Amino acid sequence: MNIRVPSTEIKYRCLRCGRISTAKAISSQVRFQCPHCGFSILEKVRREFANEVIAR
Repeated sequence: MNIRVPSTEIKYRCLRCGRISTAKAISSQVRFQCPHCGFSILEKVRREFANEVIAR
């Protein structure tokens, strides 16, 4: 049985270069932009798994 612990770290993907950065790396800059290419449009990356809800 594989149990994956979800990462609590928020990740963002740059729409220009496609690299994934953490919120901690982005917040260390003056502006909210990609630390690799400087593009200012980022999207939040979805979690790798879905929540499972038991129906009644």
